[in-house]
Amino acid sequence: MAVMQIVKGEAPGTVLPLQTGRTVIGRHPTCHVVLDNAAVSRHHAQVLESHGLYFLEDLRSRNGTFLNGEPLSARAELRDGDQVRICDVIMSFQIDGTATPGTWVQQQAESPLGRTIVEQGDSAPELKPIDESHVYVLPEPFPEPVFDSPSSVIKKLDSRSGSSTDFKSGVKPEVKLKAIVELTKAVSRELNVENVLPKLMSTLFNVFSQAEQGFVLLKEDESDVLRVKATKTRSTTAEDVIAVSMTVVRHVMTTGEAVLSGNVLDDSRFKGSTALAKMRVSSMLCVPLLDQDDKPFGIIQILTRSTTQVFKEDDLDLLVSLASQASMAIDNARLHQELLSKREMERDLDFATQVQLGFLPKSRPRVEGYSFADYYEAALHVGGDYFDYIPLGDGRLALTIGDVAGKGMPAALLMARLYSSARYQLLTSSSPGKAISGLNQEIVSSGLGHRFVTFLVLVLDAAANNITVVNAGHLSPLLCRKDGTIDAIGRKTSGLPLGIVPEVEYEEATFDLAPGDTVLTFTDGVTEAMTDEKALYGRERLLGLIKKSKGTVEQLIESIVDDVEKFTDGSDSRDDTCLVGVQRLES
Repeated sequence: MAVMQIVKGEAPGTVLPLQTGRTVIGRHPTCHVVLDNAAVSRHHAQVLESHGLYFLEDLRSRNGTFLNGEPLSARAELRDGDQVRICDVIMSFQIDGTATPGTWVQQQAESPLGRTIVEQGDSAPELKPIDESHVYVLPEPFPEPVFDSPSSVIKKLDSRSGSSTDFKSGVKPEVKLKAIVELTKAVSRELNVENVLPKLMSTLFNVFSQAEQGFVLLKEDESDVLRVKATKTRSTTAEDVIAVSMTVVRHVMTTGEAVLSGNVLDDSRFKGSTALAKMRVSSMLCVPLLDQDDKPFGIIQILTRSTTQVFKEDDLDLLVSLASQASMAIDNARLHQELLSKREMERDLDFATQVQLGFLPKSRPRVEGYSFADYYEAALHVGGDYFDYIPLGDGRLALTIGDVAGKGMPAALLMARLYSSARYQLLTSSSPGKAISGLNQEIVSSGLGHRFVTFLVLVLDAAANNITVVNAGHLSPLLCRKDGTIDAIGRKTSGLPLGIVPEVEYEEATFDLAPGDTVLTFTDGVTEAMTDEKALYGRERLLGLIKKSKGTVEQLIESIVDDVEKFTDGSDSRDDTCLVGVQRLES
């Protein structure tokens, strides 16, 4: 994984992993890499990844971005060892970087609850400042902690019974019942996780009078990413610090066991913990939140500095019982939120589908002596394939087809941009080649170029009975002659896909059309259609089908679609599919 390592500035040595696709660097908390410096712009710069190559681009920042000491004026490729300077921060780009052991990270939380100190050691998780919450990535596999102090108690849990399986509770039944009733009353009607967790922490502080600090970490989706979702402290001091021991968190998350440390200072595993030592933590409880399959999806941890009111085994058992109730409440709230989100997303996708279909041609051109046919289907609700018919002012007709890398909403949004930009360039440029060069320049300068586009334009001159091809990295169109021969045209003049590099001059190639000739173009959703067994439809099968076809261009496209559907047999491994064809009619 490529990384940026801070070599000068705050927290030198900190390793910042670069995201696949796009990594935004800036001061705003929504950036992938957050630099807490007033001189840094909110969205200062970005690193774009495409096919293993990384590019650095300044986002019109106030103080500029510097690459190897030179101000960055345009997108530039990053090479191993390059130095990037953003204000007072200097970072080194490493194409295959690894985190340096023993890096300590400290961040100021935008919260009246105070600051959080995170302990990171040889196997510590990385900190990803995606937003104002703290994110912890749990490494796999985790080292197994050894708690060898007499004051350490580790208990295996049974989430269904809500208790430990290897000791008998010393908590009076009426006390336990009262605590469970109090928690149930507090959270039973809440269907929002963000409301459940603060009430959970308040209840725990009512039940455990010795608790001085506590927090809840929850997994994000199906990943191994933990986020701080709630914190609480009895102190009213804004500078109070929440101590997070990742040694305990890792153990609880990997084993599903609850941990009690009655004397943190006597625990050998904590002797190197700067976070706990700085906060003078005396005793702590840490229990997992378990799903219905007994798999941890988060943890609750509470601690105290008091040496006279330490946590005991009865407290551990009581917290386990409360955690079981909390797990159900959080699960219910999450399911409710997922259902609402799913319904809202379905409505949005239905609307997006209608919007995208509105960009596609509603009718086929009517050109004397020619017939046209097309087919479009998105793999998801919306897709990144695109085609259009654009009448030019001199009587010619442009047929365009494009394929945005990826699928789904991001690809569909770029497709919408492509629709309007392609029309503008083709209607205002002096030639198809210059139009595609202008389109490429526009996509590169828009900052969307890391999601490249293969694009093809065919300009039909019905008066001269020829067709001009300009290809930007798309599959070559097929010229199917009446005698059965098939030629891939425009292959020699094909250029790079749109959005990779600026200042590309695209070449044109013109071909005559005889009566009965057909030009067919398509996206890779046809040739790369796949069965559940990962078998590809392939170019050879497509060519074989075309040679057998003797009908109209519409019949040809219908036969291809039917054959692809027959081949894939309902497989989910489908990409967006688009075909466009034009045929010169026989008189």
